[in-house]
Amino acid sequence: MTSIYIISLMVKIFLPSLGAISSILDVFSNDAMLIFIMFLGGFLTAKSGWLTHIQELSKPIRWIQLASFLLFVGFSLWIWNASQSGSSNVDSVTSLGSLPTTLFYLTTLFLLLENKKTMKFLTPISRVGQMAFTNYVAQSIIGTAIISIIGLEVVSPKDILYIAVLIYMIQIIFSTIWFKFFSMGPLERLWRLMTYGTKQTTKR
Repeated sequence: MTSIYIISLMVKIFLPSLGAISSILDVFSNDAMLIFIMFLGGFLTAKSGWLTHIQELSKPIRWIQLASFLLFVGFSLWIWNASQSGSSNVDSVTSLGSLPTTLFYLTTLFLLLENKKTMKFLTPISRVGQMAFTNYVAQSIIGTAIISIIGLEVVSPKDILYIAVLIYMIQIIFSTIWFKFFSMGPLERLWRLMTYGTKQTTKR
């Protein structure tokens, strides 16, 4: 699936005029496909036991970190160049670069979590990840509310950065408070209820 996503984006970037085929490529390279790949990657990472064997796997993780960092730098330069030249492929290049960027962030985080002091410092951030489904849905709602309150008609890249930081701070505070009373996020609980028919309302 990841290969199909990457190939579809590459074809769109280097062979933009393919008529009806372009519509098919759009299906395999849209944001929903990227989100599914991210969720699936996280699930497989957790299931494989990487999170509990980071020290044993530190060497391959460092190699992945290095390779993904080089790709991250390369794509950053590509995106900057495409945006400066007014290329219509900026979105596709950004989507393509999101995969190595995510790998770089994750491997860096895995290695940082080997330090107990760092782990304690990052606990509030981990709370956001523990209710990823809730926070993912909430991002759009909070972002729309902020833009409406501020009254922005055109959202610049600088505005996006400020709004993203503000949203994340809100979610860190909310998630930290939420887990003082509950063991899972509200949408995670709803999903559990619909899947298994059981629910857990308070923290044990």
